[in-house]
Amino acid sequence: MKIEDALKLLGLERTSTTADLNSSFRKRAKQFHPDFNPGREKWAHQRMTELNLAYEKALEYYTSLTAGEESFTRPARDVSYVVKFNRAFNLVLDAVYLYYQYGLENVHLRKQGVRKFRYRDAVKNMNSAIESLEALRPIADAGARSEKLQTIIDFSKGFLQNMFIDRPFVPTGNPTESHAHRHYKEGSSLLDYAIKDAFFGDRLIQVRTGSYYSKISRGYQELTRVIVKYYESSWISETIIKIYLLEVFTKVIKLLKQMRY
Repeated sequence: MKIEDALKLLGLERTSTTADLNSSFRKRAKQFHPDFNPGREKWAHQRMTELNLAYEKALEYYTSLTAGEESFTRPARDVSYVVKFNRAFNLVLDAVYLYYQYGLENVHLRKQGVRKFRYRDAVKNMNSAIESLEALRPIADAGARSEKLQTIIDFSKGFLQNMFIDRPFVPTGNPTESHAHRHYKEGSSLLDYAIKDAFFGDRLIQVRTGSYYSKISRGYQELTRVIVKYYESSWISETIIKIYLLEVFTKVIKLLKQMRY
């Protein structure tokens, strides 16, 4: 595929950035994905194949330039790593998007109809993403690149553990359990909102009620309250998973801003 054809398919210019590329790729991936094209699966698979080829070609082009100097070419190993890293991270985002798209944070919905299969797909996709990320360790340079890779791996594993939480709330009449779950549920909802807003914006957030920064702060307060005030409750294990995910998610936000992703 020629670079001109790749950029045209992605709706980009030669002066676009890798951030523009990733944004365009995710938008078109949702447009062409077979899940969104029932009855046109063959067409959708073909379009996704073309889109992936266009992404790799465009990413190779953009990462071969520095400060607009088209004569500068980075080593092939560097380009290969960037391509594979971005592809793996897009797999992570796809898994997260699928999880929230079908409301799978609600454990009661995971066994209903098509959501049962979408939940399995989301878990499978996240496991594949983690494998792809782990495979990059040998070719990640020591220092900043390795640190960034580890941050994304930590988030992916944290989110996977979060996906495995399947405990519904069953009222027992125990005040400690009831209060602990109320704060746990509120903190979890705030965390879910922050992740959806930061990664996907208007595609998943229809009614905006403040920034995801405020949701992160409030979510942390709610979850730590469970640990500090209701440490005897049975919701401690689930709360610890949520707090870990929240903390590593804040690192991912900082990383993506540095990368202008």
